[in-house]
Amino acid sequence: MIAVAIAYLASVGGVANGGYFAQSLFVTGGVFAVLAVSLDLVAGVTGLYSLGHAGLFALGAYGTTLLYHAGWNIFVLLPVVIVGVGLIGAILGTLSLRVSGLYFAIMTFIFSLVVTVVLTDFPFTGGLNGIAGPPLPSFPASLSFLGSSLVWCVGLVLLLAVGVVWSIRASAMYPVLLAIRDAEPFAAANGVRTAATKVGVFALSAGLAAMAGWAFSFTGYISPSQFTWTMSVNILVMVIFGGINTRVGPLIGAAFVSAFPVVVSIDPLVQEAIFGLIFLLVIVLFPGGVMGLVGWFWRRIVSRSSTTRHHVTDAAGEPAVTAPIERPARIREVSWPSDEYALECEGIRFSYIRGNTVVDDVDLRVRRGTVHGLIGPNGSGKSTLVNLISGALRPDAGEIRVSSVRVDGLPAHRRPGLGLLRTFQTAVLADELSVRESVTIGLYHRTPRVALRSLIWPLLPSARRDHRRIRSEAGEAIRSVGLAESWNEARVADVPHGVEQLTQLAAACVGEPNILILDEPLAGLSASEVAEVTEIIDDLRAKGVTMVIVEHQTQFIFGVCDDVTVLAAGKLVTSGPAEQVRQNERVREVYLGQ
Repeated sequence: MIAVAIAYLASVGGVANGGYFAQSLFVTGGVFAVLAVSLDLVAGVTGLYSLGHAGLFALGAYGTTLLYHAGWNIFVLLPVVIVGVGLIGAILGTLSLRVSGLYFAIMTFIFSLVVTVVLTDFPFTGGLNGIAGPPLPSFPASLSFLGSSLVWCVGLVLLLAVGVVWSIRASAMYPVLLAIRDAEPFAAANGVRTAATKVGVFALSAGLAAMAGWAFSFTGYISPSQFTWTMSVNILVMVIFGGINTRVGPLIGAAFVSAFPVVVSIDPLVQEAIFGLIFLLVIVLFPGGVMGLVGWFWRRIVSRSSTTRHHVTDAAGEPAVTAPIERPARIREVSWPSDEYALECEGIRFSYIRGNTVVDDVDLRVRRGTVHGLIGPNGSGKSTLVNLISGALRPDAGEIRVSSVRVDGLPAHRRPGLGLLRTFQTAVLADELSVRESVTIGLYHRTPRVALRSLIWPLLPSARRDHRRIRSEAGEAIRSVGLAESWNEARVADVPHGVEQLTQLAAACVGEPNILILDEPLAGLSASEVAEVTEIIDDLRAKGVTMVIVEHQTQFIFGVCDDVTVLAAGKLVTSGPAEQVRQNERVREVYLGQ
């Protein structure tokens, strides 16, 4: 990485001492590249397609220019505009994140329109005529060999933007961000403040766009016509053309968009038509952009021999678990409080729609260190009760206590810190991540200041140590659920359903739970995988972990559970020791078919 930075700086020096044409092309492309990188941070990494980056870019440029004319030093203004526009981005993100998808794009698009109108109508901005940007001082005579100061300014700004984004991509925060994008419930269940993280990423992206505006202000006059809605669209085109959520894709897209009008010097209308045609062909034929095309060639030509690397099967020919192994002790020894119950629910009531009660005055008490089954027919309220306990939903009435701490008013991300973790009926994972990366998300709430340190992750010895620890513990957790080591680097999108289920179980186990909720852990598993899950449950019980299992397979429930609770139509039917519940006449008749 250091060698790459040195080579880049040497290239910047060459351009800075080159001709005016090369310098102009580099400055324009460099500013666009910062904008593309900033947008890819939110669009590619968190899935927020913003059309407001032209407005954020304009605020950075105009803020720098106006404050310079008010007497501010241009170098002091760099952190000022980054922080100021970043705060505006945080406010915009907070308001816009109440909606999603198309509505988020529309709200940010309106923001850009409002900024353009303000810049056009107010006299202190120069109106349609614009305003002269601040001059960037030249190098002193002793450093004149460096060449153009503007080229170096843009080059360093680009290096800083790329460095921050690549640092995040190399950090333990990156899998968390992709989980927020594609598997938000899974991220929240592992202690991630998903909404706050989205706002933080959007604020950082806004700050990078402002930094591009700061550099752009030195290029001469700035006017509202340079920051219209077409600019927002062009930035998005750069990202998609080069390859969204790739390291160099946004840079390639920015270079193409900035160089195309110069290199193809023809009638502007024909130029736009050709540009649009190229873009459409890329979108239709290669949605992954230029980097997607490169990746396609790589997989077809170079990596053909490795396509079957991860197809490991057991004796029955089923791709999932390894032979019996000595399991690493992934769950810490728990020093329990003196009270008997790990989890208590009293008078829980919940309705999705007023008048249609899904959970009706349910009581549930789970003894410490036991395995507690939760059964009932479809629509009985089992999954809703689990979502209430884990914080995905909030009860209309009643109390939920974890280790005597009332949690019914706490958000989902606060509960893993109390030792409460869960899995989902259908594995909710990010397809783009590997199995190991998915498991590392379970360590998020045990790793301090991951988000803040991710900005300079490779530079921090503590972060590098944490990264090694996280990968090591994730690998041990994968082994502990019986998956072969060959699955570690397999993409979730390429693995069978059984491996997905065991992956989310490993993510829950690596988080060191005191209380573990398993929502239909056997769904879609083969016989060998069911035996593996049974053994894992026995191991966890031996370590003192309290478990609540929701499952339709009553034979499994009564075979592994100490206590069982039965629900029907949102009401409590019975609860008690497993054998006592099995002998209950109503349970035997309705649920066991006896």
